[in-house]
Amino acid sequence: MAHQGEGQIRWLSRGVIAVTAALWALTPLACLVTGDVDRALLSGILLGGLLVVYARLVVRQIRGAAPAARPLRTFACFAAVVYGALPFLGSVWIYTPFIVATAGLLLLRFRLAVTVLVAVAVAEFPLSRAFQDAAPLAALQNSAGVFAAAVVAFGLVRYAASVQELRDIRAALAEAAVDQDRTRMAGELHDLLGQTLAAITLKTELAVALLDRDRERAIEEVESAIAIAGEARAQIGDVVAARSSLDVGAELSTAIALIELTGARCDLRLGISEIDEQTGDALGWVVREAATNIVRHSDARHCLIELGSREGRVHLLMRNDGAGREPGRRRGSGLAGLLRRVQGLGGALQAGPAGDDGFEVRVWLPVVPDREKVVTVDSCPAG
Repeated sequence: MAHQGEGQIRWLSRGVIAVTAALWALTPLACLVTGDVDRALLSGILLGGLLVVYARLVVRQIRGAAPAARPLRTFACFAAVVYGALPFLGSVWIYTPFIVATAGLLLLRFRLAVTVLVAVAVAEFPLSRAFQDAAPLAALQNSAGVFAAAVVAFGLVRYAASVQELRDIRAALAEAAVDQDRTRMAGELHDLLGQTLAAITLKTELAVALLDRDRERAIEEVESAIAIAGEARAQIGDVVAARSSLDVGAELSTAIALIELTGARCDLRLGISEIDEQTGDALGWVVREAATNIVRHSDARHCLIELGSREGRVHLLMRNDGAGREPGRRRGSGLAGLLRRVQGLGGALQAGPAGDDGFEVRVWLPVVPDREKVVTVDSCPAG
């Protein structure tokens, strides 16, 4: 899931930085509109340098990383550049102190950050009067604008960080859901075999102890241990048999719920209402394995599942759009087992890249017209 999380962080960070860059670019653009090329160039260089540092702060916030090293020094850098350039750039630079307030909110502890925010907003009043020759009301509006712009900019970063935290939680829940079935299986086998293996051990040890003194009794104990082992083997077979058959309708519903739990959108298109049990069992395993691979190994934003009938064969397609960003990555090894299962029924399975960023699994299985249709395909998602 690390690959998926990194992709989401990049997407969110780029969005926030792009919006910030667009807002900051208004200052040099205003200089260009008035024909002041020198000030446009100077303001562009200064804001570009600040944007590089700001971008790193945004990525750290969204990633949930530890606070930046020496935050006071970084904040002082923002303040020095913004307020130091004010005498040279004049009125066109008068709104940029909101960058200092935003940097304070991102870098400093809460109380100090709020103090800086208020101080920057209050200082905007005399600065507007001095450099912009603004009336008291206009200067007051500038102060309120700087205050609001800093809060909105900080809120945008925190919103992106909250979205990433929510996606991390969803990814963790999806990962837990994938592992839940294996954990339950392990628990069942542990409960089944724990007492049985203990009994076999005791009987074997007793047989060894009786071997020299009572050979017939020792043989009885060995036979009893063999019988217990046979019963355990049969019980394990029952557990495996109970789990070896899947309901394709239930698996489709579970797959949709599981994929959407990661934050992706999943579309289901059904062109068939019922299929025979053997075909449905094979398709159920394909759906389960493909959904597991999507959750574990992709950065999918959209998934498509199609199940229908084509040219006398049942056709299943599962495609996602987030699997092409890690070249050479090994696909789920369970697909090899699915291929053998599908070929055993006279079908075909294809798995590979789809488009620039996608991956798809396609399965064709022959329709069995004289076999009772006992599996109903339910299109209602479980989640």
